Amino acid sequence: MIKIRVLITFLLLGGAVFAQPLASGIATSKNEAAIARIDSATLNLRNKLYTFVEPGELNIYGFEQGDIPVYSDSLIALRLSLLETEIPLEYNDQVKNYIDLYANRRRGLISKVLTTSQFYFPIFEEVFDRENIPLEFKYLAVIESALNQKAISPVGAAGLWQFMPATGRMYGLRTDNYFDDRKDIIKSTEAAVEYFKNSYRIYNDWLLVIASYNCGPGNVNKAIKRAGGKRGIWDIMPYLPRETRGYVPAFIAATYVMNYASEHNIYPAPNNMYLHLDTVIVDNHISIQKLALAIQSTPEEIRQLNPSLKKGVIPFNPNGIVLTLPYQQAMRVAALRADTSFQSQVNGQWLALSSKEKQAPVSSGKVIYKVQSGDNLAKIAKKHDVSVAELKQWNKKVIKGSKVIKGQKLYIYPNRA
Repeated sequence: MIKIRVLITFLLLGGAVFAQPLASGIATSKNEAAIARIDSATLNLRNKLYTFVEPGELNIYGFEQGDIPVYSDSLIALRLSLLETEIPLEYNDQVKNYIDLYANRRRGLISKVLTTSQFYFPIFEEVFDRENIPLEFKYLAVIESALNQKAISPVGAAGLWQFMPATGRMYGLRTDNYFDDRKDIIKSTEAAVEYFKNSYRIYNDWLLVIASYNCGPGNVNKAIKRAGGKRGIWDIMPYLPRETRGYVPAFIAATYVMNYASEHNIYPAPNNMYLHLDTVIVDNHISIQKLALAIQSTPEEIRQLNPSLKKGVIPFNPNGIVLTLPYQQAMRVAALRADTSFQSQVNGQWLALSSKEKQAPVSSGKVIYKVQSGDNLAKIAKKHDVSVAELKQWNKKVIKGSKVIKGQKLYIYPNRA
């Protein structure tokens, strides 16, 4: 333990000493190699010793709030070269522009991503490690969705890995009235891995795999042909679609900034996100509201952690539905499933989480809703997690056309959705 403390002290003091002149924009080539190696050693040691640290503990260089350190190109290039990865991380003007974007102009976004990465990255890494995918591919999700599980692009791509519906279906991601697997952490990550593996079989080059993930193998093949058969990413770059020309440099820049955020005075933003979550299987048709009551959670919490659920119910599936929940709530669901005789009375009705309930939906009473000023069918349907068509079906005698009138009473059956 004494040796470890001495090593930590040496690294922290050494890094702080060397960083001071760089923060003011002064750097000499003589000490850059030493600085970069100290930064890299500090990074590796920090990752091994701490799973989570407060932002103040990460400010090992003693920066003031608002400081934006400036480093030389040669130092940044050397830092990139010291990252242990089988992906060649070249530093050039294109990469430099994206590093400037992330480390300077979008510091707030990177701060938020550093926070959410504490939850998502271990999940990605487990799948990547199992399937022999370079762990650095986790940074693709940063440039795809900024680690926003609910992200939807203007063209309809969704989730952490931004799958289009058709591509998602090719890789087994279900999109229907009840589910959008593109927003499921595990399923979408496993689908992305299958894409990476298939693409690597074609190109045997991870940077070409990354390019193809953005523009498709057809465009990569065209670029290779136009480049006279050359297969290096920088050789074919001028022939790729405009968006893809920035995609690989953005990936390299994101890899750099996420690894050397502290060196740029960027730290995880304060956040109440759960760090201790678990997955559990629910194999009954049950409303989210009733499940929340049974496990002492809230419907909002369940939806927040499971954005792949599109309605207010968890339908029966013979293989079960995998939910992500805070650890304690997940354990409560596991306990209910283990006790096949367990019943809990919720809001005057019996909630059964047993095999007897698998073949029939959980029954529930109707909700009588009084139309308010500013309401419309879409707004009311969204509020109760039902569809507009279902609202019309339940209220044939009341709803005329597609309009509702203030004061009308509508009958809604949330658990029949």
